[in-house]
Amino acid sequence: MKLVVRLLLLVALAALGFWLWTIFFPSPQKVIHARLVKLAELASFTQNEGNIARVANVERMGALFGTDIEVIIDIPGVEAHTFNRRDELMQAAMQARSALSALKAEFPDIHITLAPDKQSAVADVTLQAKASGQGDLIIQELKFTFNKQGGPWLITRVETVKTLRR
Repeated sequence: MKLVVRLLLLVALAALGFWLWTIFFPSPQKVIHARLVKLAELASFTQNEGNIARVANVERMGALFGTDIEVIIDIPGVEAHTFNRRDELMQAAMQARSALSALKAEFPDIHITLAPDKQSAVADVTLQAKASGQGDLIIQELKFTFNKQGGPWLITRVETVKTLRR
């Protein structure tokens, strides 16, 4: 009987250790997934967002990107844009917040492929966005490239994926 109790305690302790390991040292895929979810949250805003919150959220969103980036956005029905620096992207985000009264963005479908060197990754995502005053939901496939060069995983490239629906 004592042996069974000891084995159960050992299994429970091993499970607790594994759980703590995954909490303190999450996989790159889990970190990237969390950063994409955070990006969608920060890109979303309501008409009640104050000026301080607006600036803070854009700054927090910018922190998810590298300094030198390549963002190529070409969504049907919307003017195409290319950004090469993080500050250009942040300025455009501020302008979007001024032009729209509200935006809800989410990435319901995220697939992450880690490079063999574990220093870069590609995330294929589906963007679902709804801007206030627009009847249609924007659905667009995007490809994010992440790099980790001695620091956090940062977005270095974003591009729209051309689909057959175009």
